[in-house]
Amino acid sequence: MYRTYILMRKLLMVSSILVLASCGGGGGSGSGGDGFPTPKLPASAAKFDNTNTNTIAVAAVGFLGTLDSVAPVKTANPPSMPQVIKLAVDRVIKRSRSSGSVAARTENLSAALCVTGSAIADYDENANSESGTVSFSNCDIGGGILVNGSFIYDASWNDTTLAYSFQMGGTINFDFGTDLVTIVMNLSESGNDGTGAFTSTISFSLSGISDGGFLVTTAQPWTGNAFSSQVNSGQLIVYGSDDTRLRITVTGINTADIELDNGSGTFVFDSTINF
Repeated sequence: MYRTYILMRKLLMVSSILVLASCGGGGGSGSGGDGFPTPKLPASAAKFDNTNTNTIAVAAVGFLGTLDSVAPVKTANPPSMPQVIKLAVDRVIKRSRSSGSVAARTENLSAALCVTGSAIADYDENANSESGTVSFSNCDIGGGILVNGSFIYDASWNDTTLAYSFQMGGTINFDFGTDLVTIVMNLSESGNDGTGAFTSTISFSLSGISDGGFLVTTAQPWTGNAFSSQVNSGQLIVYGSDDTRLRITVTGINTADIELDNGSGTFVFDSTINF
């Protein structure tokens, strides 16, 4: 039980955000032709069974969120990965959307994101679009947890309709001192800043936690409303070792059924979670 608790703590600590769907399988992490990575099933993936199904499912859903509702990161408690990336996105994209300037530039996000170390954004704006890179170098996000790596993004928006679209991908490493956890992610989201509606698809892998790695992909888009923090529909497939899988299906507002495939090729209901 204690080992499961520690696994849950670490999985949720490195929770990430919605990312672009791709097929599961393989090992390591590849790179798509557009520069965005293609997450793969890590060699250290967990084998799913009735003892860890709920823990893995809660952790996988914990990676999901929308690009809105950004909160400050530097607090007494170590922040989660959604907070880190959301704040970076907010500082770069939303600031440039309201600035009216059009330029390629570099912005230092270290004071907002890091206790020590650095986080630097390089980006290029146009009237209604932007692309760039955010890079972390020994960025202590709290509790001595160091973040290294980078992600790239492409974004566009309509100032009249308030519609937006966003793609992001990259590799981020978390150094806990005893564990080095790696997230490879690729996300796509579209929505509306006026209504809060969003639709996201996702692919990400997590490795570096003993018997805790997995790959997540989207079987059905994750949809909901950012203003009310509600998810209304969507389905994820989580891949583990030995052909084990989880299927997470939203059945109501922020509620999902978890089904386990123990390697037989058949999903069987396991539990229901609220998130």
